[in-house]
Amino acid sequence: MKKIQVLMSTYNGAVYLREQLDSILKQDCEEHGIAELSVLIRDDGSRDGTQKILEEYHKNNPDKICWIQGENCGVIESFFTLLKEADHSADYYAFSDQDDYWMPDKVRVAICELERLEGSGMPGLYCCRPRLTDANLQELPGGIKRPPVQPSFGNALIENVVTGCTMVINPSLRELVIPELPGFTSMHDRWLYLVASCFGEVIYDETPHILYRQHGGNVVGTKSNRFAEFWERIGRFRGRRHDISRQTEEFLRVFGDLSKENLRKFQFESRAVQNLQLAEKLVAARHSFLKRASLVRSGCLYRQRNNDNKVFKVLILLGIY
Repeated sequence: MKKIQVLMSTYNGAVYLREQLDSILKQDCEEHGIAELSVLIRDDGSRDGTQKILEEYHKNNPDKICWIQGENCGVIESFFTLLKEADHSADYYAFSDQDDYWMPDKVRVAICELERLEGSGMPGLYCCRPRLTDANLQELPGGIKRPPVQPSFGNALIENVVTGCTMVINPSLRELVIPELPGFTSMHDRWLYLVASCFGEVIYDETPHILYRQHGGNVVGTKSNRFAEFWERIGRFRGRRHDISRQTEEFLRVFGDLSKENLRKFQFESRAVQNLQLAEKLVAARHSFLKRASLVRSGCLYRQRNNDNKVFKVLILLGIY
């Protein structure tokens, strides 16, 4: 049987933590003979009694749950620390927030999707569309109708479609990421999406397998109302308008000097080379309108929704990225 380790970062999560841990322990991957499951948790300096809950679950499930206490460093560094400290012998790694609820088949479905990459050595990332709920796990009515997601490196450069708490990766992706972690990234799941889409494969499952709580304590949430989401994203972009180019520069610093010999180990060597060249063009275009216009005309960079795509083409032309 395979082994999957769930990586969870907690911070003042006592309100919803028990429900989330219970949903993880009720995953059906073991009863289907798919994988043995364990959980590694890093507490990021909680002050609300989260540690007592973690210790309670560890004592009741000593073979399943292990937790470590860390100093407060923020969600990005906390998850990267977990990725480094994870069990090297695991076959898969799943990422979990502290306040959601996993449907029983979440882990099993992810593993079945990633299994087809086994033997190829290809870095793989699985994620799914979350089902938005209120704080009591009641599905939010209506919501925004979203088109089917088409992941690619050209999309990852300017948009993150990976909801981190749905993400499951294979060892090849972990081994590619942990030797040198980024000095800057807007979020850990964004970085993993960049790396996986550049050198491997991203599998996006349109079927939800988690209940994704929307409440005031979310570090990152998803609005269910188009108007509210639009203004939230505009505000977020105005405050972090150069994150795209900054993150791309960091990606090139970490991966841009990979030799041809190193690139040959990836199944799609030519695609990886083209992706790195696209990242270089995006950075270089910041200083040339003609290069930005050429980049926009190429269609290589895109966001998932048409209106978003049109807006970001204008922003790229203006050099505001």
